[in-house]
Amino acid sequence: MDVGGTKILAGLVGPRGEVPESRTVPADPLGGEQVLAQVVELVRSLRRAAPAGATITGLGVAVPGAVRADGTVWAPNLPGWRRVSLGAHLTRTTGLRAVVRDDRLTSLLGEVWLGAARNVRSAAFLTIGTGIGLGFMTEGHFWTGAHGAAGSVGWWARGRTDAAAAASRVGALESAVAGPAILRRMRQSRIPGASVQDLVSEARRGNRRAQALIDDTARLIGVTVADVVSMLDPDVVIVGGGVMQPGRFPLAPLRAAIRTYAQPLARQVPIRRSALGARASFLGAAALVHRARGHGRA
Repeated sequence: MDVGGTKILAGLVGPRGEVPESRTVPADPLGGEQVLAQVVELVRSLRRAAPAGATITGLGVAVPGAVRADGTVWAPNLPGWRRVSLGAHLTRTTGLRAVVRDDRLTSLLGEVWLGAARNVRSAAFLTIGTGIGLGFMTEGHFWTGAHGAAGSVGWWARGRTDAAAAASRVGALESAVAGPAILRRMRQSRIPGASVQDLVSEARRGNRRAQALIDDTARLIGVTVADVVSMLDPDVVIVGGGVMQPGRFPLAPLRAAIRTYAQPLARQVPIRRSALGARASFLGAAALVHRARGHGRA
């Protein structure tokens, strides 16, 4: 299950990544207990829909925030989720052993299992959607940090932003380049549309304000990727999330930023789009369970 800031994707996933059943619902904007109730109901619904003879062995959950050492979740894009004992609550209410990790890690884990990071020893996954985060693996080990906040690149102080309130809540970089920030900047610049795809369409029609916003956002993302390359020197950098879907932001400015700003010995690191798209974190959450049980290569 992938619990996002705006929607929840849940499904049954087999040991080779097959998905016989899935559900997507909008996340309740009130957050808190309402989203918890949605998660529990999705689990129950999927159990009822399970194929005859199937055994559900566990519950893997990705969340848009940090998972502390005590298992509690902090998710600023979900109202009321400051210290939610999600794993314990789900284990108690569903009877399944729940494994909860941040969606930075699960997005990368999905790509390692089934996508663009197979057969590598080190990788970084930069996801940009409602929020922005980085999952990273080195020598086959995934890192979450002492406080469960490793990879919170949305909090990098990359440039200035006029959204001081947003920056204090979700971080400076996130308040400049994540999906909600782009929509806010579209409104401020009086660019028609209500999505990143609308922004790209306006630029293709010759709207100079739209193109300027794309260029500025791509520059910020590109310099961020260059910093990631210099800091981690991975075998590959993968970009994903709603903002970075094919046909939206191009990869050329990111590659140019690496060539210009990254540590010289690491400038050949390839950049790839997510091979799993919107399902990367969802499949990575399933991989948590399969890894715990020793199934497959997840």
